Amino acid sequence: MSFPASSSVIADQTAMHAAIALVDPGWQIPHPRTLRSLFDIVFDWTIIYVAAWAEYRIGACIMVLTIFIIGNRQRALGNLLHDASHQNLSARRNLNDLIGQFLLAPTLLANFAVYRVQHARHHAWLGDPVRDPDYLPRVPHDLRHWLQVYARMVGNSSMWVGSLLGHLAGKRLSLARRFTIILWWTAHESVLCLFFGRHFALLFLVIWITAKATVFHAITTFREMNDHYGLESGGIFQHTRETPDLGVLSVLIHPHHNGYHLTHHLFPHIPYSHLPRAHAILKQIAAFNQRAIVCDKYLSGAHASISGWGAVHV
Repeated sequence: MSFPASSSVIADQTAMHAAIALVDPGWQIPHPRTLRSLFDIVFDWTIIYVAAWAEYRIGACIMVLTIFIIGNRQRALGNLLHDASHQNLSARRNLNDLIGQFLLAPTLLANFAVYRVQHARHHAWLGDPVRDPDYLPRVPHDLRHWLQVYARMVGNSSMWVGSLLGHLAGKRLSLARRFTIILWWTAHESVLCLFFGRHFALLFLVIWITAKATVFHAITTFREMNDHYGLESGGIFQHTRETPDLGVLSVLIHPHHNGYHLTHHLFPHIPYSHLPRAHAILKQIAAFNQRAIVCDKYLSGAHASISGWGAVHV
């Protein structure tokens, strides 16, 4: 799925495609690795189920930790859904779409086809206040500290409902598509009930919803702001931050290399597992180094990802 992109987006992509060909003439966009994608999905779900089972067996004393772990892995699954929308999970389109439709989208109460269209618009009209569906308008400038700005965004009711209910919020889905999501969750809960009992199935659902309403929402909001918030429109370079892997914090905020967001917008069909290598090649290009907003930290320093959120960053 693609839309006619803005001229500034096309110009930035064209320039970098030409530049990378000069730096590495033999370089080609790598193919997705289906087994790697499936492994990462299984890995994320394994962590989720183990965390939920530990909560079930140990009790409420680890509830906060369980919710945090599951909310983080919900974000990880969301990032894999994002890659599925670009056909970056499998070179076979039908298989890629099956993975997106049945293993990823319904888990987050989303419809794969709707997500793909919405995300294609974001890429095509990046930074357009009217046509970019993911555009985040700036909050009033009386909020000077980045944390105040972030708190305002986290407390935005429409964003919170979107995180919690996904595509079930609003009127974007037909009754048939809503029913499909509900049917998926009914089947999932029935399987848990069959093998582990109704108490565990109910506990899992409560934890899942709670994590989505809290940790998932908090991480997703920070991630969205990290990638684009507070930047000027006018193309990919002006409106996108790059946050290379920063250890544990990247695992928490940008799982599956999702922080390489500038590289992703320049080359949307590079699979997530190959983004670090693509970023390393781009760093050899003078024009990329001159124009790219590369963040070496999240919260402190001149090149922190929160730069531009508010007037003071201390």
